[in-house]
Amino acid sequence: MKIKAIITIALIISAALMAARVSPGVNTEQFREGKYIHIDSMVIEFDKTDANVQIRYHLSPFAQVYIFMFGSKHLEPKIKDIFFDFENIEVLKIGRTSALIHVKDVSRQNDAYFLHDSRELGMQPDILTLVYPDRTRQSIEYAKATPDIFYT
Repeated sequence: MKIKAIITIALIISAALMAARVSPGVNTEQFREGKYIHIDSMVIEFDKTDANVQIRYHLSPFAQVYIFMFGSKHLEPKIKDIFFDFENIEVLKIGRTSALIHVKDVSRQNDAYFLHDSRELGMQPDILTLVYPDRTRQSIEYAKATPDIFYT
């Protein structure tokens, strides 16, 4: 890489970090848990034994610059870390402020019911919303894990 390109990238990153320091709207405490990502909301929609999960998040200023320069695909490992206790995770879409994930076999079938055992989350969302197949919703603030539930 040419020296001019390296200096330009360093100046852009330095400017973003300086802007983050002096900007009154950025609360750095909220990024402590995930280092550079804060989960605003997580919606888990159950569909038989599988689930679709939509995450809304915001990034630290440095992470925003990084994603702008190199693309949101670099967030995929961090998104997967959130679901470390789940199996069969497929990241369908990642954007600057949201992600869509499909999780297979998150529940198990027992006669006419589906049972979901509690799973720990890698980060606490501000609001976790569970959407059951009959479209009823349950919201939990600052959940560390999904609850034990059953649904039809």
